[in-house]
Amino acid sequence: MTMLLLASTITPTESKKTIKVLVDESRVYTLDKELQELIMEELDFPSALASLFDWNYSFEGYLEPWGFGFAAAEIKQVASMEIRKSGKLSYNVLRNYDVLILASFEKSYSPEEVEAVKKFVENGGGLFMWADAEYPNNNVSREFDVLFCSETVMIADQNAKKYTADNHQFYITDITSHPITKNVDQIALNGGIPITTHESGKVLAKTSSHSWADRVDFKGFGSQDSNEDTGPFPICLAIENIGRGRAVFFGGAISFWNAVLFEADQQNLELVRNAVEWLGEPGGPLKQHQALNEEAADLLQRAKTMYSKHLFSKAEELFQSVITAYEESYQIYSNTEAEEGIKEARNLLEKCTIGMKADEIFDSAAELYDSRKYEEAIEKYEEAKELYKGIECTEKVEECTAKTEESNHWITLRDEATASLQKAEDAFVAAPSMFSTAGYQKARTLFVETKSKWEEYDDPEQIQACREKISQCDEEIARIKKNRTIIILTAVLIAAGLIAYIGFTLKRRSKKEFLKPSGEAENAVLKKEESSTQNET
Repeated sequence: MTMLLLASTITPTESKKTIKVLVDESRVYTLDKELQELIMEELDFPSALASLFDWNYSFEGYLEPWGFGFAAAEIKQVASMEIRKSGKLSYNVLRNYDVLILASFEKSYSPEEVEAVKKFVENGGGLFMWADAEYPNNNVSREFDVLFCSETVMIADQNAKKYTADNHQFYITDITSHPITKNVDQIALNGGIPITTHESGKVLAKTSSHSWADRVDFKGFGSQDSNEDTGPFPICLAIENIGRGRAVFFGGAISFWNAVLFEADQQNLELVRNAVEWLGEPGGPLKQHQALNEEAADLLQRAKTMYSKHLFSKAEELFQSVITAYEESYQIYSNTEAEEGIKEARNLLEKCTIGMKADEIFDSAAELYDSRKYEEAIEKYEEAKELYKGIECTEKVEECTAKTEESNHWITLRDEATASLQKAEDAFVAAPSMFSTAGYQKARTLFVETKSKWEEYDDPEQIQACREKISQCDEEIARIKKNRTIIILTAVLIAAGLIAYIGFTLKRRSKKEFLKPSGEAENAVLKKEESSTQNET
């Protein structure tokens, strides 16, 4: 009675927190009529007052010892909470919440409902399931590879610290450190049932080795029989990374009755509060899709930046990530933002494909350009240009145009240099002369002009060829000049010799005439010469 009076003073306060909790009481567990009458007798209340009580294990039950009102008040300190009273569970309902609590159900959930719960968790939701000996627990838990004892048992412990005389109501002190067990050193267990199987997760609380699974329908209920399993038994299990979500399983729903939470030494309320906060951390489908949309929008902006810089390959990867994020968002929670984002990303992704093809052609054109195959390069630049036009890449279109113009310039320059070289060659062939250097001078001038063109064209081979021809012209000019000099000198020498000879001859003749004797003298000389001759003979 004291507990009932105290419970009546509790005023649940709605939390301003962002965690949204849904409690499903669409198939709430109800105390049977016989038990209701027994309770009324123990309370010494007339049966007429029975209608004043909520005989369900409900989160709206603040006055009743079997209600979960105290737990509801604690949850509302950290989250907003709604109680669903009817209808089937569906993903469209669950996706708007962060945490689902299944704490009171006497009928199984349909396969479609169980699948909705699983999808809810995989998409970021948190499941807090309280099992009980009277509930069809495994109908839901099996989907998460967790099984509770299928027999109707309650864990008992004769040696554990008890909070009543009943050995099914005792404290568990084997607690594992975890955010859920923060500030929790002991848990008041009431009618607990073992977790018999779990494929993953972390056991947060378990009973001692002195505990046993006491069969409710056994005659020796309250004392251990040799056929009954012995502990320790896992009672609380936390599993994270179930897709994007988490789950907590607790074997002992009635451990959160108001009657138990009224015990001074219990820390069950801290456990409930911590569990709701931990389960709500990832955020349910609604928050998950909003986060994914924000991530996708950021990726989309980065992809557009890459696209604007014509980095189509990098942009393509980002657009793929954008589509993946938006598709996941839409799968978690259908929304217009994701639909429009997918459409925009796919459109730009197609342009990236065209852009990458254009880049490939542009690169091949650049290779041809570098190899001086300008005619072929122009064809490729024009092909790339048309593709760039199709995706409105103005800068790349202008670059193709500029490269085409440059190619035409080099073609023109090459043709001019080639024609000039031929003209110089022709002049060189026609240049030979005995005395004139004019032909070679002309050829040399043409080779110099041609060399200048090849230098602009940057063709080392042709530049060297021109240099060699210029050297040949210089050699020929020097040869002609040398020969001409030799001939002139020879002519001068000959002329000088002739002049000297003529001068000498004339001089000698003049001397003879000057020394010529008279007739007698001449005869005397002749006789003298004849006498000399005879003597020699």
